[in-house]
Amino acid sequence: MTNGKVEERVTPQQLPGVLPPTGWVPPLDTKMTLIGVYNTQSGRWVGLPIQALVEALVQAESKYALDRIDDRDGVQATIPNGSAVGTEVTASITVPSGEVWFLNRLVVTSPADSGAGEIVTVNVRISKWQAPDSRTGTAINDAGRSYWANAQGTTAADTYTIDLPAQGELGEELRLFAGDTITLVATLTTAAAGADLTAALKPYGRKAKRLVGIEVLHAYWQHRAPGDRLQFRAGWQTAKGV
Repeated sequence: MTNGKVEERVTPQQLPGVLPPTGWVPPLDTKMTLIGVYNTQSGRWVGLPIQALVEALVQAESKYALDRIDDRDGVQATIPNGSAVGTEVTASITVPSGEVWFLNRLVVTSPADSGAGEIVTVNVRISKWQAPDSRTGTAINDAGRSYWANAQGTTAADTYTIDLPAQGELGEELRLFAGDTITLVATLTTAAAGADLTAALKPYGRKAKRLVGIEVLHAYWQHRAPGDRLQFRAGWQTAKGV
C-alpha cells in the first residue's frame, strides 16, 4: 500500500515450454542475432561461416567414446553350395538412428576354397562415397563406391586388415552417421561352389556423441527465400558435405 492506495501487482504466468512442430526452423533474420566475425583481408564484418561451427563440432564429436564398435557389430555374407560362377552376395552394417561412428579399422576375410578351386573375392562399399568405382566411370552403385579398386581373394582363407588412419589408406578415421552403411561384397569366381563359402566384415572404432545437426541446416536452406540464403551460402555449401 502506497499513499493509502493498494498497489496492483501483476505476476507473469508461468507457462510450460511448448515444443515447435517437427521440421520447424526459426526465421533467423528476424528472431535471432547472427554471429559476426571480422575479415582481416577485406576489412569488413561478415556473418560467421557455418562451416567454422560445423568443423568445431565434428572435432568435439570425435573426443567422445560412448561405446565400442567391434566384431559384435560385424556381418557375414555366405555364398550357398552349388552357386554358379558370378554369384554375388552382400551384407551391410547400418549406423543406427541418432548415432555417429568413427571407424579406425576394417577387417575383411575371404574363405578358403572347398577343394574345387573356387575363389571368393571380397570388397567393401561405403554409402557415403557416392561416386563411380573407376575414375572414368559414370555408374554409381547404390551401396556407394568400393574401397578397393580391385576385389581381393585367393583360394586360401585370407584376412585383409585396413587400418584407416594409416598412410596409404584414408589417413584419417572414417566418420559415419545415422543411415550410412558399409557393405561387404562377396563374389564367386573361377568355379561353382562345392560348399557354403562365407566371407566376413568386422568394423572397429567407437560410437561418439552426435553434435552436428546438418538436417536442421538443410531444412533452413530449403525453406528460405533465395535472398535470405545468400548470408548462409558459403557455409552451407561446405557444411552439407560433412
